[in-house]
Amino acid sequence: MKSRMKSDARRASIVNSAIHLFAEKGFRGTTTRELAGALGVTEPVLYQHFETKNDLYAAIIEAKAEQGRQSAAGFLEHLEGSDDRALFTHVAELVLASHEEDPEFHRLLLFSALERHELAERFFESQAICFHEMVTGYIRRRIREGAFRAVNPRIAAYSFIGMVTQFGLVQVLFGHRPVTVGRKKLIGEIVSIFLNGVALPSHGGCQ
Repeated sequence: MKSRMKSDARRASIVNSAIHLFAEKGFRGTTTRELAGALGVTEPVLYQHFETKNDLYAAIIEAKAEQGRQSAAGFLEHLEGSDDRALFTHVAELVLASHEEDPEFHRLLLFSALERHELAERFFESQAICFHEMVTGYIRRRIREGAFRAVNPRIAAYSFIGMVTQFGLVQVLFGHRPVTVGRKKLIGEIVSIFLNGVALPSHGGCQ
């Protein structure tokens, strides 16, 4: 058991080091030799834990997916309810917190997308699409219930998430917030702008 724990800890260390290096230099610019050097091991030791780079990419995605599952409990609860402001506030919190607390992973995703690397596609298919579709489903249900205008639910979902993501990306890429207000006020403003566009007057939209 102790040996297995050491192995798991080493795998986690490799994954974290890989994220850091890939975020700084991209996939094409990072060699397995550099990765092994950052860990203080030889390449053969590295291959004992990950036989191929694809195995390492899969481990990165799974690690981030697990983090997402741990932080999504409140989001899933809101999806079952009808408190629009609470749901979209929680979505915005998840998106901004992800960018602020894990900027290296977002830089890694940008690198992989620009390099047309499979990691970006894997993450988008396994995580991002699912997240967007859950928000889309919520909007679709609220339209059926007469709470939202007859908008295209997928466009609305991508638009809201895109609004929030833009603020996170500016911080990741340039190291500063585009506005000086705190996160709570920022999210409140974004949610209000969105709901005033989609919610019918009796359900929190413009009067």
